[in-house]
Amino acid sequence: MRRDDELAIGVSVPGWSLPILSTAVAVTAGSMIHAAVGWIIVMGVLCLLSGVARVLGGPWVSAVILVIVLVASDAAPGRTAVVIAAVHLLHVLGSLAMAVPLGARVAVSALRPTAVRFAIMQAAGQAAGFLAYLLPEGRVLPAAVVLGALAVLGFVLGALRMLRAQRAHGYAASGS
Repeated sequence: MRRDDELAIGVSVPGWSLPILSTAVAVTAGSMIHAAVGWIIVMGVLCLLSGVARVLGGPWVSAVILVIVLVASDAAPGRTAVVIAAVHLLHVLGSLAMAVPLGARVAVSALRPTAVRFAIMQAAGQAAGFLAYLLPEGRVLPAAVVLGALAVLGFVLGALRMLRAQRAHGYAASGS
């Protein structure tokens, strides 16, 4: 390929949009769960700075802050659902931002498998979060432990199945 050649990838998004999107997710989720303004600012700054200094891991630190804010306050079902979705989305966006340079473009069609996996795992995570909320309080810890262990087992089996799936259709056929 020569310097003046172009590669047609269809509809695409710029690489610099990934840190901005993770900033929007972190700040919005922090606002929705009523985090302190200082923590919201810290999450936003870390996500933005991680676009330039990737070693900061801004999306992951923001995810940890969201979980700590949730644990330190009332874990109502709505707040829990917001944190589950935001933490998962921050992980996905952080992983993509680590792989995609700021000046690159990402084809939207290449993001489709990631979006499908996100939706599947999000459905499972939201269901587990809601079921955990339905567990009775009090002296039923052994039942909660058994249910939690079964949920982890189901998650691991699902993850292993996804890892074993052949991804031959994800690679372009080589020419000659």
